[in-house]
Amino acid sequence: MSSDPLLAEQIAYYRDRAGEYDQWWFREGRYDRGPELNALWFDDVREVETAFAAFLEAHAPATVLELACGTGLYTRHIAPKVSQLTAVDASPEVIAINRARVGRANVDYVEADLFTWTPPARYDLVFMSFWLSHVPDARFDALWAMVRDALRPGGHAYLIDSAHDPTSTARDHPWPDATAGVVTRRLNDGRTFRVVKVFHEPAALNARLAGLGFDAAIARTPRYFIHGAARTTARQ
Repeated sequence: MSSDPLLAEQIAYYRDRAGEYDQWWFREGRYDRGPELNALWFDDVREVETAFAAFLEAHAPATVLELACGTGLYTRHIAPKVSQLTAVDASPEVIAINRARVGRANVDYVEADLFTWTPPARYDLVFMSFWLSHVPDARFDALWAMVRDALRPGGHAYLIDSAHDPTSTARDHPWPDATAGVVTRRLNDGRTFRVVKVFHEPAALNARLAGLGFDAAIARTPRYFIHGAARTTARQ
């Protein structure tokens, strides 16, 4: 468990949320925003999934490190297309769901706090979905240093994350402040938790990554997501 109280609370939230996490992605229960907004959501989902599938097809990574693998919503797309996938998460509950969903022998699951874990190898691709936004700004540079160290020469990072839109989250969640860096999230049983939530704008994120030695091409879908690849520059 993290020694930082906010990060410890964030881990506790995702452990307790494991069984209901997918309701957000599939627009169920408290995340059902009605036919019109749900259709916009799934349009954006198709856009990011199509773009990522095209990336995998074009670059054919053999080895992949997935940070904060969660319940396997993207692990299921990666695993059939690569030789070996290391999937890391701090929550054993979501790892169990991921393992059951994906069911492939080429996935090595690691339970670890990503703020203290060190990758044991180098990979063709480091992938993260809906993780960067849960990294405090003060830890941003350290995360990307870890990503750099985990990449083989010529490798890529690829991220998918949340854009700032109040209809992305549950109907009973407070309106998310785009600049606060922390939000309050509620479980189905009514319990509330504070979690880190940093909403990155693509242009600023690309510029910040350039300063850390990455050539990044992060873009935004019409409403709900940011996504794209980053590659290390000659500084590596």
